[in-house]
Amino acid sequence: MSTPTRRAKSPTSSDPLARAASEVVGGPAGRRIGGEPPWWAGALPLGLALAAVLVAVGAVAKHHCRTVGWNSPDQFFHLCYSDAPVVYTSSGLASGLGPYADGVSLSQPPVTAGLAWLIGRFAPHEVTVAAQRAYFDATAVALLLAALVVVAAVVVAAGRRRSLDVLLVAVSPLLAITGLVSLDLAGVALATAGLACWARRRPVAAGVLLGLAVAARTYPVLLLLALLLLALRAGRLRAFATTAAAAVATWLVVDLPLALTSYDAWSAYLAGFFPQRAGYGSLWLLPQLVEQATEAASQDGLPAGAVTALTLAAWVVWSLLVTVFVLWAPRRPRVPQVAFLLVAGFCVLGSSFPVQAALWLLPLAALAAPRWRDHVLWWVTEALYFGAVWLFIAGQSTPARALPPEFYAVAVLLRAAGIAWLVVAVVRDVRTPERDVVRADGDDDPAGGVLDGAPDRLVVRVA
Repeated sequence: MSTPTRRAKSPTSSDPLARAASEVVGGPAGRRIGGEPPWWAGALPLGLALAAVLVAVGAVAKHHCRTVGWNSPDQFFHLCYSDAPVVYTSSGLASGLGPYADGVSLSQPPVTAGLAWLIGRFAPHEVTVAAQRAYFDATAVALLLAALVVVAAVVVAAGRRRSLDVLLVAVSPLLAITGLVSLDLAGVALATAGLACWARRRPVAAGVLLGLAVAARTYPVLLLLALLLLALRAGRLRAFATTAAAAVATWLVVDLPLALTSYDAWSAYLAGFFPQRAGYGSLWLLPQLVEQATEAASQDGLPAGAVTALTLAAWVVWSLLVTVFVLWAPRRPRVPQVAFLLVAGFCVLGSSFPVQAALWLLPLAALAAPRWRDHVLWWVTEALYFGAVWLFIAGQSTPARALPPEFYAVAVLLRAAGIAWLVVAVVRDVRTPERDVVRADGDDDPAGGVLDGAPDRLVVRVA
C-alpha cells in the first residue's frame, strides 16, 4: 500500500488574513479548481518568481541614484541609498586593487569583501557615476541570485506541508526596500542554505555553509548556538558536533590566512564590536534623541564605553533567558523558533541596527511564526523606519529638511515593537505547542533534521 503524498498546505486554508486577501484573486485555494496545482503554482517556482519581482522593484526604486549618482544628501531624500556603489568608489576598490590591499578600506568580513571585489570586476575602475551605475547593476544581479537561494532554502526547511510559507519571504517588501542596500543578502543566503542542509540531515554541508555564512556576516554564529541548545535538549550532540566542527574548519580556512597575512585589514570589521557610540536604529540611541528633541545642553547621548557595556550585558542576559526557555519549554522548540529569538535579541539590543539587518530575520521569521497578520504588522514598522532613518540622516547635513529627532525616536520604537510582536508570537507558540500552526498540521520540526521527532533528553523545570 502506497503512502499518501503530503500536499503543500495553502495559507488561505488556515490563515485568516491570507484567506481574506485571496478574495482579490478569486478566493481561497480549492474554491475554483481541485486536484494538484500546475507546476508553476508550486511553492518553489512561485516563490522564485515573486522574489525576483520584488528585487526588481527594489532596483527600480534606486532609479534616481542610478541616474545621477549616489550623492549626499540627495540619495537620502530620494530613499535610494545603497552601500554597494558608495563603498566601491570610496573604499579604493574602484582603483582595481584587491579587497585587503593597501589603500583599500572595506571593513567587511572576508566572504563579503571578496564578493565586493568580485563584483568590481564587472565595473569600470574609475570614480564616476558610470562606474557606480555599473557596480550597482552587477550587485543587483548577484543579490537577486542570493534572494533566490534564500527562497529555495526556505522551501526545503519549511517541509512539504508548509512549503507555501515561503511566500512570507517572496512577497515581503523587505526584499524591495532593503535587499539592495548592502551585500547582507549574500550572507543570509549562505546561512539559510546551511539551515536547509541541516533540515535534510546533512551536517557536514550544513557546517560548511554556516562557516561561510559566519565569514560573510557574524550573526550566523547564533544559528549554531540555537542548534547546540536544541541538540543538548534532544541528546543529539554528535550531529551538532559534526556541524560545528565543519563550520569552524571552514571559517578557519577562509579567515586564518588573511588574519596571518593582512591582520589590520582583516580585523577592521571587528572594530564594530569594540567601544563605539550608539548607531542608527539602536535603542541605546534614544537618550541622545531625547536630548536633541529637548535641546539639552549636552546632546552626546550615552558614552561609547557605556553603549558597549550595555550591549554586551543585554546580549548575555538575553542568551541566558533563551537558553533557560529552550530547556524549560513543555515541548522542545523548533529550530527556526530558537534561531529567531536569538537573532532578534541580537538585533534589537545591539549598538546599531541598520535597515538591512532586517533581512537576517526574514527567513527565520517565516519559518518560526508563519502567520500573515504578524508579518504584515512587522513589515509596516520596517517600512516606516526605512523612510524615517534616511530622512533623519539627510537632516544632519540639511537641517531645514530634517526629520525631527522625536519622530525618528518613535520610528525606532515602532520598529522594535514590530519585532517584539513576533517574539511574543514565537514564545506563545513554544509555551502552547498546540497553537503553533506548524505543529498543528502534524509535523514536529521540519527544519530540525536529526532533531525532528527526537525525544527530550534534558528538561529543566523552573519552579
